Amino acid sequence: MKGFFSWAGRALAFFLLIFLGTEILLNLIQAPSLQYYRNQKVLHRYNPIYYVDLAPNQDIYIRHFAGKWEGRFRTNSLGLRGIEEVDPVKPKLACLGDSLVMGFGVGDEDTFCNQLNGIELKGGARQSINLAVDAYGSLGAVRRLKDLVPKLKNVKEVLFFVSANDFTMPEELRAKGMLSDDEVDEIRDKDPSFNRNFQIQFELSKASYTLQALKLAVEQLKVQYTFTLFRLKSEWNSTGLSSESGNDQTSAKYMKDSFFRNVDTKCDPLSAETFKKKNGITEPNPSNMSQFEYKKQFCPEPIPDYFSCQEKEPIISSLEPLPRITQNAYDEMVEYTRSQGIKLIVVFIPIQVEEIFCRNRGKYHPLENYVLRASAYFEKKGIPVLKLRKETSEMCGEIIDTPKGKKYSGIRDYFIPEDGHLTVPGNNWAKRAVIKQLKELEKNHAF
Repeated sequence: MKGFFSWAGRALAFFLLIFLGTEILLNLIQAPSLQYYRNQKVLHRYNPIYYVDLAPNQDIYIRHFAGKWEGRFRTNSLGLRGIEEVDPVKPKLACLGDSLVMGFGVGDEDTFCNQLNGIELKGGARQSINLAVDAYGSLGAVRRLKDLVPKLKNVKEVLFFVSANDFTMPEELRAKGMLSDDEVDEIRDKDPSFNRNFQIQFELSKASYTLQALKLAVEQLKVQYTFTLFRLKSEWNSTGLSSESGNDQTSAKYMKDSFFRNVDTKCDPLSAETFKKKNGITEPNPSNMSQFEYKKQFCPEPIPDYFSCQEKEPIISSLEPLPRITQNAYDEMVEYTRSQGIKLIVVFIPIQVEEIFCRNRGKYHPLENYVLRASAYFEKKGIPVLKLRKETSEMCGEIIDTPKGKKYSGIRDYFIPEDGHLTVPGNNWAKRAVIKQLKELEKNHAF
């Protein structure tokens, strides 16, 4: 028995030594990719009501490990983005949503919510306050609203920005094991031990570089495992040998396609920038072409061949109703804001380039279905809805600053590549679009 305890003690000492060595090494190296996620972790804290929020009085400069964006991220004493403290006297306009609204991808001063500060609406100038936190779905949003409104005082309006991934998820991402935010919240609420377990792993991974690296690795392995199973299942079904689908004809087609097909020489679509370089096309800029000439010649942008637009949007009755958990969260938000005398305004920012390309050419993309489903639900309850659709025409021919100097904008300049969050021009556009539609709402006496 003594030999066992002696062996166990040596094994424990060995693993502790490895752990401490790894911790020290990671702290010294500060690899850009890990540091990027580390800074995000430090910026947050555990919240017993909605699992996570922003830690108060933070000041962190975050750089994306691939150089896609960088910016200063600060929070005030309430854990709201920006350093301006809440004025208990001023009437307030609150921004509610996820990472897009929080302003992930730009510095504090560039977020569109910060730029709304001082907007004149019925009743005077508003102090804009940013209640948004990344990864919040419908349920997280309403819980945060109910938690913070009593601490803010004199909130006049709440702009609730609905995100596509609140209750929908593209099939290719779902195949990788990713769920919508509302689905995740529903699973959490059904697990009585989730809150405790989440707090433990959150605090431990926040305290340790090593544990956070392990957590990230495990999450990636889960995604890859789920995606691999999906691909294997799809391949098996395509053979025609599974019970779900197939016959001899299907099996023969599988063998033919797998072993006797010609080599496919088609390439993936080129990006606009790669296409221009390959064909020697010079990008027009403000120094060699007027803005009027540019817009007349190049705007709106042509729809890429690989986007499938439709001639018109579908009838709302043909779409699935909102998930029950989403409906419940919306009902709770409507009831709460009315009980507090707060004007709830629902806003949809187009953030998927497919829908914007299609919309600017008078067509429709199915990725916009979530807008139809959610807006119809709120409109039935008498809640004003702002769809920033027509304003997307401005995403072409605007003069913007880039690291290489001034240039004329295209749709993709308003979003961080392969990320989806708004760039500085994207936030500037969102601010203008929101102000324009709020003023129209006020003009129509909807306030």
